[in-house]
Order: sequence, then structure tokens, then C-alpha cells
Amino acid sequence: QGTSYDVCSLFTCIPPKGAVAAVKEFLDADNTLGERTSLSSEQICQLLELCLECTYFTYNGQFYQQLHGCAMGSPVSPIVVNLYMETFEKKALSTFPDTPPSKRLRPADDTRRKPQRRATEKLPDHINNVDSNTQPTQETSHDNSPPLLDSNVTAQEDGRLNADVHRKPTHTDQHPDPNSHHPLEQKLGVARTPLHRANTTTTSEEAKSKEHNHPKNAPNRCGHRTRTLNKALRPSDHSKKPRDKPLDKRKATNITIPYIEGVSEKLRRILQGFNIGTNFKPYSTLRQNLVHPKDRVQKAIKSEVIYRLKCEEPNCNDTYIGE
Repeated sequence: QGTSYDVCSLFTCIPPKGAVAAVKEFLDADNTLGERTSLSSEQICQLLELCLECTYFTYNGQFYQQLHGCAMGSPVSPIVVNLYMETFEKKALSTFPDTPPSKRLRPADDTRRKPQRRATEKLPDHINNVDSNTQPTQETSHDNSPPLLDSNVTAQEDGRLNADVHRKPTHTDQHPDPNSHHPLEQKLGVARTPLHRANTTTTSEEAKSKEHNHPKNAPNRCGHRTRTLNKALRPSDHSKKPRDKPLDKRKATNITIPYIEGVSEKLRRILQGFNIGTNFKPYSTLRQNLVHPKDRVQKAIKSEVIYRLKCEEPNCNDTYIGE
């Protein structure tokens, strides 16, 4: 019987001190560290500790510091959290007094294990006693198929594992409206993404055939035209050649511009002639207008900016520009 363990709010429950200690353990065990950098493991950990602990923000005009957990959105957080979880898992399994799980799989914060039947009840308590910060929740498999991330992993009688796409009971197949203000490639991704997931997740031909029909039926119910969906699902080698000159990726420059329907596409075609790749971003979203968890930094106290000061004397139009 398989069991899945999930750590709730993984990033914010990992202590920075513990994360740095886990990273130092891996650095000390790396015999090739000196070939890649002249810094010692102690120096790297000091810099890492500075990145993890110097997390300040303002709210209601006051400054706050995050004391526990790794900052969400920091590029270093996924790396140190993954190393922390690997260290925690090794410690939990090595100190388990009973027979350890025969099979285990851990992507990010979701771990799937196949423990012995007599150890099924002892293992969760032992895991929670090893580390009081993570406290993973347990989910026992039904019909020998526990959900793991977006897949159902089923153990066959011969010991092989079959994977299928998993959708939660609350899944409604609701997709963005075809008339919404989004770039065309983002609308086509409504069909391409499930198809890609079916090709990379499912292992049986029966499940793969079933998932190949899903990208056509679900978006169609949301108003997407069948012709557009067929174009999105068509293999790339069957599509027509692009009218624009392809980019030279070795010398190309990428820029990001706000997306305005009918204007951004024309700018991209023009810039493509100068070997400039263009990415689109929304210039106004509901989140930007409604959600403000932190105060905006005032322009007068921003660093690394170019500023302009206007002369305060009457009838004077001079300005001073500084950096």
C-alpha cells in the first residue's frame, strides 16, 4: 500500500539556519568544489545566510523582517529547501527503528513511499518527531493509486509503476475565454499544455489516448473554436513556415513589452527583423489593482535609479540629473 506525504507551506516552514546547515553538509562532501570556485564552504554559507536572513519589507509605513522560513520568490530558496528536505529525509529513514519503505519518490515537497504494513502507522509519527518544522500530512492510497503532484501512480502486480493524469474533485475544466485580452500563443497553450502533460506523464497507451481527447473537448466547451484547437494540437513540423525571418539565437536580444492586442504583435514583427526577440507581459491585472500585501517603495528612497531634480527657484527651468 502506497502512502503520500505532503509538506504544507514548504518554503515558509524551513528555518534559515537549518537550510544553511544542510547546504554546508553537501558542500563539505563535494570533493570538486575547489575546481569551480575559490570560496570555501564557510564563506559560501556566510553569503547564503546573508541572502536568507536579509528579507525586509514595509507594511503600513513600518519595516519588518522575516525571521522564519525562506522567502517566496527568491531564486535561492528552491535550491536550499530541496537540499534541506533531502537531509531531513535521510535522517528520518536512517533513524527509523522498523523496516524502512521499500520504494520512495520525492519531487519537491511531495513524497511517495511504500512502507511495510506494520510500519504504516509508526512512520508518520516518527517523521513528525524528527523535525518539528515540516510536519508533513499523510495521504493513504485508494485502490493502490495515491495521487502524486498531477499524476496517479499505480503499482502493478509485476512491480511496475503506471502513471496517469490526476485531477482533483474540484477541477472544473474552466479555461480562459477565447475573447479575453491574452496573446494568441497563450490561448493556444490551453490545448497544448494538457497534450504535453499527457505525453510526458502517462505511461499506458490507453490512458494516453484518453488524455489526447481531453484538450479538444474541455476548451471547446469554454468557447474555443475547433479550428483553433486543431491548429494548436498540430505537430510543429506540419505547420506552415513562418512569414518572418527566424531569429539568430546566438546574437538575438530579448526584450519584454506590455501586451496590447493588435499593437504588440506588430511591434514584435518589426523587432524580429532586427534580430530582437519579444516577450509579452500584462500591463494591468486584477492582482496588481486589488492585492497589495506590501507597501510600494517611494521613488525618493529607491536606490540604483536615475533621478531628476527641478530647480525650486521661481522662473527657473533648470533641472539636475543624477544617478
